[in-house]
This record gives sequence, C-alpha cells and structure tokens, in this order.
Amino acid sequence: MTSPLFPESSEFFKRDTRKTRWAIPYHPECLNARAQVLLAQNADVLDGKTVFDCASHIGTMSYSALQLGADHATGVDSEAKTITTAHELFANHKVDAARYKFEVGDVLEFLESAGPDAFDTVLCFGMLYYTAEPYRLLKLMCRSARNCVLLDTFTAKYAVLAGKDAALILPNVGDDTWQLPALITTLTQSAKKDYTLPESFPYKDKPVSLTAFPTEPLLELWFDSLETNWRKLDWSAYKTRDCSWRDLMTPDQKKASHWADVYTAGVRVAYRLDHLAGAPRTAG
Repeated sequence: MTSPLFPESSEFFKRDTRKTRWAIPYHPECLNARAQVLLAQNADVLDGKTVFDCASHIGTMSYSALQLGADHATGVDSEAKTITTAHELFANHKVDAARYKFEVGDVLEFLESAGPDAFDTVLCFGMLYYTAEPYRLLKLMCRSARNCVLLDTFTAKYAVLAGKDAALILPNVGDDTWQLPALITTLTQSAKKDYTLPESFPYKDKPVSLTAFPTEPLLELWFDSLETNWRKLDWSAYKTRDCSWRDLMTPDQKKASHWADVYTAGVRVAYRLDHLAGAPRTAG
C-alpha cells in the first residue's frame, strides 16, 4: 500500500476501545501494519471475492477487505453493540450497503449452516483462541472457504503471559514445550471492556469462559490434517528487536514492549491456508 488504509483521524480508531491494550493495540501503526500483512499482501484472495469475517467486532477488517477490492463482506459477531457500531461506521463511510452484511450470532453455528464453499475467503483475526473447540472452528472455516483462510491468532505462549491461570501454567512449561503439538486450555474473564464472550459459565462465583491456545506445531499439524497448502506470514519488516516470550512476562516488560514483539516471539502467529486441489470440504 502506498498510503495507510486507516489515517490517524479514522473514525475506526475513535470508536474502538482497544487502542491502549498491551497485545495487538488498535492504534494506527499496529492496525495499518496488520492490514498490510494480513490483507494487502494477500490481495489476490480478496479482489473481486466474497469474504466472511469471523468475530467481526466493529467491522474494521471487513472494511479493509472491501477497500482492497473484495466484492462483498459478511461479518458475524456475538455482541450486538459492536454490530451496531459496524453498521454506523460503514454508513458514515458511505460504503454501498449491497457490499456488506453484519449480524449478531454464533460464528460456529453460522458456519455450520452456511455449508461448503459459502465464501471465497474466510478471515479469522483473533477468534480461534476464544473458543473451547478451535479445531472444530478451523475445520468449519476451511469447509466454508472456497479458496483461502487467513488466520491470525495467539499461540500457547500467550497462556503463560496473560489470563487467570498464567501463574499456575508458567512453572509447568519451558522452551521445549513449544515444540510439542500441545493445546493449553484455560479460563478467562467473560466480560471484556466492550464485549462479553459467549458460552460463559459461573466458576467460583464469577462468570468465566474457556480459551484454548495451540502451539505452532499443533496448528501446523491441524493445517496438514485439513489438506491445506499453508504458509506462515512474515512480520519481520516490523521487528524492532530480538524478543522471546520470556521478555514479555512482567507488567513492566509488557509496558516497554513494541506491538510487533508478540509476533517476533511467536506469541502470536498468522497463516494463509489455501485449499489443495481435490481436498475434502466436509467437517466432522
């Protein structure tokens, strides 16, 4: 891109409450870099295509996809107020209403109903770990995507850096843990700043939800099992230093970190998954 998709004055920044969070803040530098790596560098699976945006929030990435030439974007999110905001933002930006659709719902149920090849490309930028069934979600996304799934997600390393159980998990992992095809399932507070996670339940008198964080080897094993031609996306252009997960453990380390450190350290990863010729489109 010769110019950023989102200038600093963008209303998308003004309406998003996540601009100051530690990991993946929604400020101009981070958001525009993510739009570049995740979308602009994969414009061939957006231009003239139909796109489904899992957990679309206020529609930021759907808007990016349309700006990069997507024919139509469909977004589903569990929170009514984020869907309302998405409609307001798209109307304010005078996006043709025939080019998008946002609705409140359960992403897994929506994809179950949508069936095979419902969309050309599926986007999943921050939902995979917010379900207790990440492999099921991945299978459904691959089934519903005619061509490609673009995925951006935290890995199991995140489970030792943040969340209710991080202090309990930390003594039981080491660098060799991340070489295993392993899944760490843990608890998180259901109510976030501007949305509430679905499938919450009471635990010790507080509402919580299950999160599930796969290691990179497990993610890639899943990709192979679904017969995809996958490749890891490259964030090196934004790297500011050598950084490991151990450099992001304390509050002070997080505060001093750069947003790209989570990618450099493998705490967050992104992939492009293309269908192999003749690969099955069914989800078990």
